[in-house]
Amino acid sequence: MTLRSSSYRVPGGRLSVIVDSRALGDRDVDYGAVVAATYRPLADEDYGHLTDGAIRAGHIPDVRQAITRYADGELDALDEVSVVQPGGRFQQTAWRALRTVPGGSVVTYAGLAARAGSVGAYRAAGTACSSNLIAVFVPCHRVLAANGLGGYGYGLEIKVALLEHEGALL
Repeated sequence: MTLRSSSYRVPGGRLSVIVDSRALGDRDVDYGAVVAATYRPLADEDYGHLTDGAIRAGHIPDVRQAITRYADGELDALDEVSVVQPGGRFQQTAWRALRTVPGGSVVTYAGLAARAGSVGAYRAAGTACSSNLIAVFVPCHRVLAANGLGGYGYGLEIKVALLEHEGALL
């Protein structure tokens, strides 16, 4: 079995993380890559995009350490975690751009589109955020609408909790 899951307390609630030891993320690490992270119970999610149907609970020390450091205030600690998720070319570019937004900072959807090299593609940037399967590690909570908070797939209370933790929302 290559899929493992664990659950961690983070700002905003409990985050369930799934790693795939076969996934080739952006770093060479023992756990492979985080392929999903959700605030919802795993049973409530559809992980049909994962090739291996069995997910077993297990410790993921590198991920746990990064999450602990993040929760303790080291806001860029999650950048060290390898991630991979399916998506189109613009989505992949937008998700990489999201990972360059420093903890404690925010961008607008238009700003994310510009970072992704497609000025004016703010709706596509919003779609990339809404289809992000790896909450917190790909920090779509750091993206705001031009006129306020915008949305968040896990609810605005979780987005606010994350932004307050990062000092980006006072």
